[in-house]
Amino acid sequence: MIEISHVSKQFGDFKAVDDANFGIRQGEFFSMLGPSGCGKTTTLRMIAGFEQPTSGEVRLDGRDVSKVPPYKRNVNTVFQNYALFPHMTVFDNIAFGPRSTKAPKDEIAGRVKEMLEIVHLADFAERRPTQLSGGQQQRVALARALVNYPSALLLDEPLGALDLKLRQTMQLELKRIQREVGITFVFVTHDQEEALTMSDRIAVMNAGHVEQIGTPEEIYHQPATV
Repeated sequence: MIEISHVSKQFGDFKAVDDANFGIRQGEFFSMLGPSGCGKTTTLRMIAGFEQPTSGEVRLDGRDVSKVPPYKRNVNTVFQNYALFPHMTVFDNIAFGPRSTKAPKDEIAGRVKEMLEIVHLADFAERRPTQLSGGQQQRVALARALVNYPSALLLDEPLGALDLKLRQTMQLELKRIQREVGITFVFVTHDQEEALTMSDRIAVMNAGHVEQIGTPEEIYHQPATV
């Protein structure tokens, strides 16, 4: 459970997020939808720990983590640029997290294999990122983020760099993976169709405010703003 409790974020005179107040349920695919500059990415970064709220609290599983650094939070983030290590194989990219926690070698191998199967890349373990398509790189980034079994995965416009056909394929893939692993996905997008296709619930944001939270059906049929 992620709770955003009366959270505001100020950059100088600019209020990026203004009194956001909502909860994200365990195991939910939750999207934050809105135009560029609406506060959705800033909110995601506060959940991740890359930004601290000016006021209010971010709670993960009931604990206020507003001042807890990112590496001490049980969440992982996937960015639009994937941030894969080009000199490492796919296997080593995914194994990077468990290795840094000094997990046993056989446990690491098992976890990487499990993730490669979940993202349908079992035959690509020894390839390097430069030998993969954009969609395949995206799936490696997902596997790497999931291999440490976080309680939530945060996704910042992860499909933005893909062409339309691949983006639509990856929307279905993301939803399948989320159902399979059963953890909370928090997804940031400016694309209404994307949010409506994948989400259990959506927070519509504009100018730092959360204007509406609801299911895709509610957002589509009863929008709070036109």
